[in-house]
Amino acid sequence: MRMVGRVASDHERDQLAAQLMTLPVNELVDVLRRVLPQYTEEGNGLRTSLVLATATEYEDEPDGIDVTLVAWPDRDYYDGGLGPDQGLWEDGDCGKCGTEVSSNAKRAFCPVCGSGCGLT
Repeated sequence: MRMVGRVASDHERDQLAAQLMTLPVNELVDVLRRVLPQYTEEGNGLRTSLVLATATEYEDEPDGIDVTLVAWPDRDYYDGGLGPDQGLWEDGDCGKCGTEVSSNAKRAFCPVCGSGCGLT
């Protein structure tokens, strides 16, 4: 599907969405890693990035929602692979910027500052 320089039709977006829904989480994260950072904007002392996040809602706490950003697996560490396909169960904080992140991989990169993260 080539959409450079034009707006995609609803049908084309539906087709793309259907393709993305067939991917396991680690592959979906890798595809979005290639796209989302392209929407980063900088200016006037601000940097705004489009990122992927998870939101966990706790049933027994009305205001209990945790939001964490999804860190991109360190493909070099995994010999070009995407890390294990286990869902986004690895958690931690970026050592450089302090952002709370989750990933499918124990070795990943912060989607905000790009630093390596060791997750547990």
